[in-house]
Amino acid sequence: MSLPSPPKSSLVHHTPRTTHHALRFASLLALAFLLALLLSACNSGPLVTDASIEPTTISPNADGDTDVARIAYTIRRPSDVSIYFVDETGAKHYFRKEQHRGDRAYNVLWGGVIDGRVLPDGEYRWVIEATDEAGNSDQVEGKITIVDADTEAPEFQNFSVNPAVITPNQDGIDDRASITYWLTKEVEEIQVYLFDPSDPDNTDPDNPSRKQPLIEDEREVKSTEPGYHYYDYDGGIDLGADPPPDGDYIVVAEARDAVGNHTKVTSTLTIKNGGKPRADIVQGEVTMLDPVDGDLNIPIGGSLVFTATIENYGNVPIRTAGPWPGTVYRSDQNFNTLAYEYDEESWFEQSGTWRFALNFQSNFGQDFPFRYAVGRPEDLRCEIIDGREQCFLDPGKRGLVYGTIIWVDAPARNPFRIWGGLLHEDVAVFNNFADVQEVEIADPKQ
Repeated sequence: MSLPSPPKSSLVHHTPRTTHHALRFASLLALAFLLALLLSACNSGPLVTDASIEPTTISPNADGDTDVARIAYTIRRPSDVSIYFVDETGAKHYFRKEQHRGDRAYNVLWGGVIDGRVLPDGEYRWVIEATDEAGNSDQVEGKITIVDADTEAPEFQNFSVNPAVITPNQDGIDDRASITYWLTKEVEEIQVYLFDPSDPDNTDPDNPSRKQPLIEDEREVKSTEPGYHYYDYDGGIDLGADPPPDGDYIVVAEARDAVGNHTKVTSTLTIKNGGKPRADIVQGEVTMLDPVDGDLNIPIGGSLVFTATIENYGNVPIRTAGPWPGTVYRSDQNFNTLAYEYDEESWFEQSGTWRFALNFQSNFGQDFPFRYAVGRPEDLRCEIIDGREQCFLDPGKRGLVYGTIIWVDAPARNPFRIWGGLLHEDVAVFNNFADVQEVEIADPKQ
Protein backbone atom coordinates (compact mmCIF):
# COMPACT_ATOMS: atom_id res chain seq x y z
CA MET A 1 0.00 0.00 0.00
CA SER A 2 1.47 3.34 -1.06
CA LEU A 3 1.18 6.60 0.79
CA PRO A 4 -0.69 9.50 -0.87
CA SER A 5 1.34 12.41 -2.33
CA PRO A 6 1.04 15.75 -0.54
CA PRO A 7 -0.87 18.53 -2.22
CA LYS A 8 1.14 20.66 -4.71
CA SER A 9 0.33 23.78 -2.82
CA SER A 10 2.16 22.50 0.21
CA LEU A 11 5.44 21.71 -1.63
CA VAL A 12 8.51 23.86 -0.57
CA HIS A 13 11.56 24.06 -2.91
CA HIS A 14 15.02 24.58 -1.27
CA THR A 15 17.86 26.01 -3.41
CA PRO A 16 21.22 24.65 -2.33
CA ARG A 17 23.38 27.27 -0.50
CA THR A 18 26.30 26.75 -2.89
CA THR A 19 24.13 27.56 -5.88
CA HIS A 20 22.96 30.84 -4.23
CA HIS A 21 26.55 32.06 -3.68
CA ALA A 22 27.45 31.17 -7.24
CA LEU A 23 24.64 33.28 -8.60
CA ARG A 24 25.64 36.24 -6.41
CA PHE A 25 29.28 36.00 -7.47
CA ALA A 26 28.24 35.86 -11.13
CA SER A 27 26.17 39.01 -10.66
CA LEU A 28 29.07 40.87 -9.02
CA LEU A 29 31.42 39.73 -11.77
CA ALA A 30 29.04 40.99 -14.41
CA LEU A 31 28.73 44.33 -12.63
CA ALA A 32 32.53 44.68 -12.34
CA PHE A 33 32.86 43.85 -16.03
CA LEU A 34 30.27 46.46 -16.87
CA LEU A 35 32.05 49.08 -14.74
CA ALA A 36 35.33 48.22 -16.41
CA LEU A 37 33.72 48.65 -19.79
CA LEU A 38 32.31 52.01 -18.72
CA LEU A 39 35.67 53.14 -17.25
CA SER A 40 37.46 52.01 -20.35
CA ALA A 41 34.98 53.95 -22.43
CA CYS A 42 35.57 57.06 -20.29
CA ASN A 43 39.36 56.75 -20.57
CA SER A 44 39.34 56.21 -24.30
CA GLY A 45 38.64 58.56 -27.13
CA PRO A 46 40.15 62.00 -27.80
CA LEU A 47 41.33 64.21 -24.94
CA VAL A 48 40.77 67.40 -26.92
CA THR A 49 37.53 68.11 -28.74
CA ASP A 50 35.74 71.07 -30.25
CA ALA A 51 39.06 72.85 -30.85
CA SER A 52 39.14 75.94 -33.04
CA ILE A 53 40.86 79.29 -33.48
CA GLU A 54 38.77 81.98 -35.17
CA PRO A 55 39.19 84.03 -37.21
CA THR A 56 41.87 82.23 -39.17
CA THR A 57 43.51 85.53 -40.15
CA ILE A 58 44.28 88.32 -37.65
CA SER A 59 45.99 91.71 -37.92
CA PRO A 60 47.23 92.62 -34.41
CA ASN A 61 47.86 96.35 -34.81
CA ALA A 62 45.27 97.92 -32.44
CA ASP A 63 43.13 99.28 -35.29
CA GLY A 64 40.03 97.56 -33.89
CA ASP A 65 39.65 95.18 -36.85
CA THR A 66 40.46 91.47 -36.34
CA ASP A 67 43.11 92.31 -33.75
CA VAL A 68 42.51 89.10 -31.80
CA ALA A 69 41.46 85.49 -32.27
CA ARG A 70 39.38 83.33 -29.96
CA ILE A 71 40.93 80.00 -28.98
CA ALA A 72 38.28 77.44 -27.97
CA TYR A 73 38.64 73.80 -26.93
CA THR A 74 37.22 71.16 -24.60
CA ILE A 75 39.25 68.86 -22.35
CA ARG A 76 37.50 65.53 -21.70
CA ARG A 77 39.77 64.35 -18.87
CA PRO A 78 42.02 66.33 -16.51
CA SER A 79 45.22 66.95 -18.45
CA ASP A 80 48.31 69.11 -18.87
CA VAL A 81 47.64 71.35 -21.85
CA SER A 82 50.01 73.20 -24.20
CA ILE A 83 49.03 75.67 -26.90
CA TYR A 84 51.70 76.72 -29.35
CA PHE A 85 52.26 78.11 -32.81
CA VAL A 86 54.77 76.69 -35.27
CA ASP A 87 56.31 79.13 -37.75
CA GLU A 88 57.56 78.40 -41.25
CA THR A 89 61.01 77.42 -39.90
CA GLY A 90 59.52 74.85 -37.53
CA ALA A 91 60.15 76.87 -34.36
CA LYS A 92 57.53 76.53 -31.63
CA HIS A 93 56.10 79.64 -29.93
CA TYR A 94 54.30 78.65 -26.73
CA PHE A 95 51.18 80.53 -25.63
CA ARG A 96 50.50 77.98 -22.87
CA LYS A 97 52.93 75.24 -21.82
CA GLU A 98 51.93 72.17 -19.78
CA GLN A 99 49.30 73.96 -17.74
CA HIS A 100 46.87 71.73 -15.86
CA ARG A 101 43.25 71.90 -16.98
CA GLY A 102 40.12 70.14 -15.74
CA ASP A 103 37.55 68.37 -17.90
CA ARG A 104 35.46 71.22 -19.30
CA ALA A 105 35.28 73.72 -22.15
CA TYR A 106 37.74 76.63 -22.41
CA ASN A 107 38.11 79.75 -24.51
CA VAL A 108 40.65 82.56 -24.44
CA LEU A 109 41.50 85.58 -26.60
CA TRP A 110 44.90 85.77 -28.28
CA GLY A 111 46.31 88.86 -29.97
CA GLY A 112 49.41 87.35 -31.54
CA VAL A 113 51.61 87.98 -28.50
CA ILE A 114 54.18 85.42 -27.36
CA ASP A 115 56.56 86.29 -24.51
CA GLY A 116 55.79 90.01 -24.75
CA ARG A 117 56.22 90.28 -28.52
CA VAL A 118 53.72 90.17 -31.38
CA LEU A 119 54.63 87.42 -33.84
CA PRO A 120 55.63 88.71 -37.27
CA ASP A 121 53.46 88.36 -40.36
CA GLY A 122 53.21 84.84 -41.76
CA GLU A 123 51.33 81.56 -41.72
CA TYR A 124 51.47 79.49 -38.54
CA ARG A 125 50.34 76.01 -37.59
CA TRP A 126 48.52 76.08 -34.26
CA VAL A 127 48.56 73.06 -31.95
CA ILE A 128 46.50 72.29 -28.84
CA GLU A 129 48.14 69.37 -27.07
CA ALA A 130 46.96 67.49 -23.96
CA THR A 131 48.38 64.68 -21.80
CA ASP A 132 46.19 63.05 -19.15
CA GLU A 133 47.22 61.55 -15.81
CA ALA A 134 47.60 58.10 -17.37
CA GLY A 135 50.12 59.43 -19.89
CA ASN A 136 47.74 59.39 -22.85
CA SER A 137 48.35 62.25 -25.28
CA ASP A 138 46.22 63.91 -27.90
CA GLN A 139 46.51 66.99 -30.07
CA VAL A 140 44.47 69.02 -32.52
CA GLU A 141 45.96 71.45 -35.01
CA GLY A 142 45.04 73.98 -37.64
CA LYS A 143 46.37 77.08 -39.41
CA ILE A 144 46.26 80.79 -38.69
CA THR A 145 47.70 83.71 -40.64
CA ILE A 146 49.05 86.98 -39.20
CA VAL A 147 49.05 90.09 -41.40
CA ASP A 148 49.85 93.79 -40.81
CA ALA A 149 51.19 93.07 -37.31
CA ASP A 150 52.61 95.87 -35.15
CA THR A 151 55.84 94.21 -34.01
CA GLU A 152 57.59 97.42 -32.93
CA ALA A 153 58.23 97.13 -29.21
CA PRO A 154 58.53 100.27 -27.05
CA GLU A 155 62.10 101.07 -26.04
CA PHE A 156 63.65 102.87 -23.06
CA GLN A 157 66.53 104.58 -24.78
CA ASN A 158 69.37 105.94 -22.60
CA PHE A 159 67.81 104.47 -19.46
CA SER A 160 69.89 105.79 -16.55
CA VAL A 161 69.95 105.82 -12.74
CA ASN A 162 72.31 108.50 -11.49
CA PRO A 163 73.99 108.42 -9.07
CA ALA A 164 73.99 104.66 -8.54
CA VAL A 165 74.56 105.14 -4.78
CA ILE A 166 72.47 107.57 -2.74
CA THR A 167 72.39 108.59 0.93
CA PRO A 168 68.82 109.83 1.49
CA ASN A 169 69.28 111.67 4.78
CA GLN A 170 68.72 115.30 3.73
CA ASP A 171 72.35 116.31 4.13
CA GLY A 172 72.48 117.74 0.62
CA ILE A 173 75.00 115.17 -0.67
CA ASP A 174 73.70 112.43 -2.98
CA ASP A 175 70.29 112.55 -1.32
CA ARG A 176 68.44 111.64 -4.51
CA ALA A 177 68.76 109.74 -7.76
CA SER A 178 67.56 110.81 -11.18
CA ILE A 179 65.93 108.07 -13.27
CA THR A 180 65.72 109.16 -16.90
CA TYR A 181 64.94 107.63 -20.30
CA TRP A 182 63.57 108.38 -23.76
CA LEU A 183 60.39 106.42 -24.57
CA THR A 184 60.23 105.62 -28.29
CA LYS A 185 56.48 105.10 -28.80
CA GLU A 186 53.13 105.67 -27.13
CA VAL A 187 52.21 102.90 -24.73
CA GLU A 188 49.07 101.79 -22.93
CA GLU A 189 50.70 100.92 -19.61
CA ILE A 190 53.96 101.92 -17.94
CA GLN A 191 55.46 101.06 -14.54
CA VAL A 192 58.66 102.28 -12.93
CA TYR A 193 59.40 100.78 -9.55
CA LEU A 194 62.03 99.72 -7.04
CA PHE A 195 62.30 96.33 -5.35
CA ASP A 196 64.61 94.54 -2.96
CA PRO A 197 65.93 91.28 -4.47
CA SER A 198 66.92 90.04 -1.01
CA ASP A 199 63.35 90.36 0.33
CA PRO A 200 62.14 86.78 1.02
CA ASP A 201 58.66 87.78 -0.18
CA ASN A 202 60.06 88.57 -3.63
CA THR A 203 60.44 84.94 -4.68
CA ASP A 204 59.97 85.77 -8.38
CA PRO A 205 62.37 88.53 -9.51
CA ASP A 206 60.45 88.83 -12.79
CA ASN A 207 57.28 89.64 -10.89
CA PRO A 208 58.15 90.82 -7.36
CA SER A 209 55.26 90.78 -4.94
CA ARG A 210 56.59 93.77 -2.96
CA LYS A 211 57.69 96.75 -4.98
CA GLN A 212 57.73 100.50 -4.49
CA PRO A 213 56.23 102.48 -7.40
CA LEU A 214 58.13 105.61 -8.42
CA ILE A 215 56.26 108.77 -9.41
CA GLU A 216 57.34 110.70 -12.47
CA ASP A 217 57.88 114.44 -12.19
CA GLU A 218 55.00 116.26 -13.84
CA ARG A 219 55.86 117.58 -17.29
CA GLU A 220 54.02 118.38 -20.50
CA VAL A 221 54.86 114.90 -21.80
CA LYS A 222 52.52 112.38 -20.19
CA SER A 223 53.96 109.19 -18.74
CA THR A 224 52.59 107.03 -21.59
CA GLU A 225 53.68 109.35 -24.39
CA PRO A 226 56.93 109.13 -26.35
CA GLY A 227 59.68 111.52 -25.33
CA TYR A 228 61.94 112.35 -22.39
CA HIS A 229 60.89 111.21 -18.92
CA TYR A 230 62.35 112.09 -15.52
CA TYR A 231 61.92 110.63 -12.03
CA ASP A 232 63.41 112.29 -8.94
CA TYR A 233 63.80 109.64 -6.22
CA ASP A 234 64.71 110.57 -2.64
CA GLY A 235 63.39 107.49 -0.84
CA GLY A 236 60.30 109.45 0.23
CA ILE A 237 62.22 111.39 2.87
CA ASP A 238 61.13 114.82 1.61
CA LEU A 239 57.55 113.75 2.35
CA GLY A 240 58.49 112.86 5.92
CA ALA A 241 58.76 109.10 5.35
CA ASP A 242 61.70 106.94 6.28
CA PRO A 243 63.53 105.69 3.19
CA PRO A 244 63.88 101.96 2.47
CA PRO A 245 66.52 100.17 4.55
CA ASP A 246 70.12 100.42 3.42
CA GLY A 247 70.95 97.87 0.75
CA ASP A 248 71.10 97.08 -2.96
CA TYR A 249 67.92 97.52 -4.99
CA ILE A 250 66.73 96.92 -8.54
CA VAL A 251 65.12 99.76 -10.50
CA VAL A 252 62.68 98.47 -13.13
CA ALA A 253 60.90 100.22 -16.00
CA GLU A 254 58.21 98.28 -17.89
CA ALA A 255 56.04 99.38 -20.82
CA ARG A 256 53.27 97.63 -22.75
CA ASP A 257 51.77 99.04 -25.94
CA ALA A 258 48.19 98.68 -27.16
CA VAL A 259 48.80 95.39 -28.98
CA GLY A 260 50.76 93.79 -26.14
CA ASN A 261 54.39 94.35 -27.06
CA HIS A 262 56.18 94.48 -23.72
CA THR A 263 59.62 95.79 -22.76
CA LYS A 264 61.42 95.77 -19.43
CA VAL A 265 64.75 97.35 -18.51
CA THR A 266 66.55 97.29 -15.17
CA SER A 267 69.37 99.01 -13.35
CA THR A 268 70.72 99.01 -9.79
CA LEU A 269 70.53 101.51 -6.95
CA THR A 270 72.30 101.30 -3.61
CA ILE A 271 70.98 103.10 -0.51
CA LYS A 272 73.45 103.98 2.26
CA ASN A 273 73.12 106.01 5.45
CA GLY A 274 69.44 106.52 4.77
CA GLY A 275 67.12 107.94 7.38
CA LYS A 276 65.40 111.00 8.77
CA PRO A 277 67.93 113.34 10.47
CA ARG A 278 67.04 114.43 13.98
CA ALA A 279 68.82 116.91 16.25
CA ASP A 280 68.00 119.35 19.04
CA ILE A 281 69.43 122.17 21.08
CA VAL A 282 69.94 120.30 24.35
CA GLN A 283 67.17 121.28 26.78
CA GLY A 284 66.43 124.21 24.46
CA GLU A 285 69.02 126.17 26.43
CA VAL A 286 71.14 129.01 25.07
CA THR A 287 73.29 130.82 27.63
CA MET A 288 73.72 134.51 26.72
CA LEU A 289 75.43 137.31 28.67
CA ASP A 290 77.58 140.42 28.53
CA PRO A 291 81.01 139.14 29.59
CA VAL A 292 81.77 142.44 31.34
CA ASP A 293 78.69 143.05 33.43
CA GLY A 294 77.18 139.60 33.28
CA ASP A 295 73.78 140.89 32.15
CA LEU A 296 72.20 141.79 28.79
CA ASN A 297 72.39 145.57 29.11
CA ILE A 298 75.14 145.99 26.55
CA PRO A 299 76.72 149.30 25.56
CA ILE A 300 77.47 150.06 21.92
CA GLY A 301 80.81 148.42 21.26
CA GLY A 302 80.09 145.81 23.92
CA SER A 303 79.72 142.08 23.34
CA LEU A 304 77.21 139.32 23.79
CA VAL A 305 78.64 135.84 24.23
CA PHE A 306 76.59 132.68 24.00
CA THR A 307 76.94 128.93 24.52
CA ALA A 308 74.69 126.06 23.38
CA THR A 309 74.97 122.30 22.93
CA ILE A 310 73.60 120.38 19.93
CA GLU A 311 72.75 116.67 20.09
CA ASN A 312 72.21 114.31 17.17
CA TYR A 313 69.61 111.91 18.56
CA GLY A 314 68.75 110.35 15.20
CA ASN A 315 70.15 107.38 13.29
CA VAL A 316 72.04 109.23 10.54
CA PRO A 317 74.86 111.78 10.56
CA ILE A 318 73.98 115.44 10.11
CA ARG A 319 76.22 117.58 7.92
CA THR A 320 77.42 120.97 9.12
CA ALA A 321 79.71 123.79 8.02
CA GLY A 322 81.26 126.94 9.45
CA PRO A 323 81.64 129.59 10.62
CA TRP A 324 83.17 127.60 13.45
CA PRO A 325 82.41 128.00 17.17
CA GLY A 326 84.35 130.92 18.58
CA THR A 327 83.76 133.09 15.49
CA VAL A 328 83.19 136.78 16.27
CA TYR A 329 80.48 138.72 14.38
CA ARG A 330 79.82 142.42 14.35
CA SER A 331 76.16 143.26 14.61
CA ASP A 332 76.22 144.70 11.09
CA GLN A 333 77.48 141.39 9.64
CA ASN A 334 75.82 138.11 8.79
CA PHE A 335 77.05 134.71 7.65
CA ASN A 336 77.03 135.81 3.99
CA THR A 337 79.11 138.95 4.52
CA LEU A 338 81.45 136.98 6.76
CA ALA A 339 81.88 134.37 4.03
CA TYR A 340 82.83 137.11 1.55
CA GLU A 341 85.21 138.66 4.04
CA TYR A 342 87.01 135.40 4.78
CA ASP A 343 86.60 133.94 1.26
CA GLU A 344 84.88 130.88 2.70
CA GLU A 345 82.50 129.49 0.10
CA SER A 346 81.24 126.77 2.45
CA TRP A 347 79.93 129.39 4.87
CA PHE A 348 77.18 130.44 2.48
CA GLU A 349 73.79 128.75 2.89
CA GLN A 350 73.83 125.16 1.65
CA SER A 351 70.87 122.84 1.18
CA GLY A 352 70.96 120.12 3.81
CA THR A 353 73.51 121.79 6.09
CA TRP A 354 72.75 122.04 9.81
CA ARG A 355 73.79 125.18 11.72
CA PHE A 356 73.04 126.75 15.07
CA ALA A 357 72.01 130.40 14.72
CA LEU A 358 70.86 133.46 16.63
CA ASN A 359 67.96 135.58 15.47
CA PHE A 360 66.61 138.85 16.87
CA GLN A 361 63.93 141.46 16.29
CA SER A 362 64.70 144.24 13.79
CA ASN A 363 67.59 142.23 12.34
CA PHE A 364 67.89 144.24 9.11
CA GLY A 365 66.05 141.67 6.99
CA GLN A 366 68.48 138.73 7.26
CA ASP A 367 66.82 135.83 9.06
CA PHE A 368 69.10 134.13 11.60
CA PRO A 369 72.11 136.25 10.62
CA PHE A 370 74.63 134.77 13.08
CA ARG A 371 75.22 131.14 12.08
CA TYR A 372 77.69 128.56 13.38
CA ALA A 373 78.64 124.94 12.82
CA VAL A 374 76.86 122.60 15.24
CA GLY A 375 80.11 121.62 16.95
CA ARG A 376 83.81 122.17 17.23
CA PRO A 377 86.15 120.31 14.86
CA GLU A 378 86.92 117.82 17.64
CA ASP A 379 83.19 117.10 18.04
CA LEU A 380 82.79 116.23 14.37
CA ARG A 381 83.84 113.62 11.83
CA CYS A 382 85.28 115.17 8.68
CA GLU A 383 86.16 113.57 5.35
CA ILE A 384 86.85 114.56 1.75
CA ILE A 385 83.83 114.07 -0.51
CA ASP A 386 84.05 115.05 -4.19
CA GLY A 387 87.20 117.03 -3.48
CA ARG A 388 85.77 119.06 -0.59
CA GLU A 389 85.97 118.54 3.15
CA GLN A 390 82.60 117.75 4.68
CA CYS A 391 81.99 117.49 8.43
CA PHE A 392 79.31 115.51 10.25
CA LEU A 393 77.92 115.24 13.76
CA ASP A 394 77.39 111.50 14.06
CA PRO A 395 74.38 109.82 15.72
CA GLY A 396 74.53 109.96 19.51
CA LYS A 397 77.16 112.72 19.52
CA ARG A 398 76.99 116.23 20.96
CA GLY A 399 78.59 119.39 19.65
CA LEU A 400 79.50 122.52 21.63
CA VAL A 401 78.68 125.87 20.02
CA TYR A 402 79.80 129.27 21.29
CA GLY A 403 80.53 132.69 19.83
CA THR A 404 80.54 136.46 20.25
CA ILE A 405 78.44 139.29 18.78
CA ILE A 406 79.88 142.82 19.01
CA TRP A 407 77.13 145.45 18.92
CA VAL A 408 78.43 148.30 16.82
CA ASP A 409 75.04 150.05 16.82
CA ALA A 410 71.58 149.67 18.29
CA PRO A 411 68.83 148.04 16.19
CA ALA A 412 65.70 149.99 15.28
CA ARG A 413 63.83 148.26 18.06
CA ASN A 414 65.62 148.61 21.37
CA PRO A 415 65.34 146.83 23.75
CA PHE A 416 64.74 143.74 21.59
CA ARG A 417 64.38 140.01 21.90
CA ILE A 418 67.03 137.53 20.79
CA TRP A 419 66.82 133.73 20.62
CA GLY A 420 68.45 130.62 19.24
CA GLY A 421 67.38 128.16 16.56
CA LEU A 422 68.67 125.01 14.90
CA LEU A 423 68.61 125.38 11.12
CA HIS A 424 68.39 122.57 8.59
CA GLU A 425 69.00 124.83 5.65
CA ASP A 426 66.42 124.70 2.85
CA VAL A 427 64.50 122.13 4.90
CA ALA A 428 63.24 123.38 8.26
CA VAL A 429 63.98 125.34 11.44
CA PHE A 430 64.04 123.29 14.64
CA ASN A 431 63.89 124.61 18.20
CA ASN A 432 62.95 128.05 16.91
CA PHE A 433 62.64 130.67 19.66
CA ALA A 434 64.91 128.66 21.93
CA ASP A 435 65.61 130.53 25.16
CA VAL A 436 64.18 133.95 24.17
CA GLN A 437 65.92 136.73 26.10
CA GLU A 438 65.70 140.52 26.09
CA VAL A 439 68.70 142.68 25.25
CA GLU A 440 69.10 146.45 25.45
CA ILE A 441 71.90 148.27 23.68
CA ALA A 442 72.85 151.43 25.55
CA ASP A 443 74.21 154.39 23.64
CA PRO A 444 76.67 156.19 25.92
CA LYS A 445 76.02 159.46 24.06
CA GLN A 446 72.40 159.50 25.20
